[in-house]
Amino acid sequence: FVVAGLVIVGLSPAVAHADAIDDNTLCYEQFRSGNDKAAIGYCTKAIESGQLAKEDLVAALINRGVAYRNLGDSKRSVVDYTEALKYAPNDGMIYANRSNALRDLGEYERALDDADKAVKLDKYRAASFFVRGAAYEALNQYEPARRDYMQALTIEPGNRDYQDHVFALDAKRARKAQQGGGAK
Repeated sequence: FVVAGLVIVGLSPAVAHADAIDDNTLCYEQFRSGNDKAAIGYCTKAIESGQLAKEDLVAALINRGVAYRNLGDSKRSVVDYTEALKYAPNDGMIYANRSNALRDLGEYERALDDADKAVKLDKYRAASFFVRGAAYEALNQYEPARRDYMQALTIEPGNRDYQDHVFALDAKRARKAQQGGGAK
């Protein structure tokens, strides 16, 4: 192994494992600080090490997926979430994240399918309903979108983002009704 110009011979598996955990921790720290490019680098090192426990691998894939999406690469984001679901098939948050990325890509039906799975798995998580509402809205299905946004608000009544989406959706519905297009 070459590290900063030094050659390290005989690196033990325990040290390699510690390096993978450290890279995963650095990935998370960079992600949280908004340095998505650095987060992707550290996550990739941790993932490619093959030394992460399942839970740590899932976290690295999720964090890298979010970082990719933040940088506008929703295709890679979907790939990471899909891989994470192989190890955590009952994690509603991963389905919600993948739904958002699929919506970015214009794959609205697939986004709605993932959002439905997120709600079924996390029926008390406001974000799951919010993501499904966004998928419905992307499909111009305003009534179910509003119901889901309102359910998200019921779970988290003080969430300004959820409130803003309800107001924006209501304004969109009113414009459609005035234009004679009706609002589903």
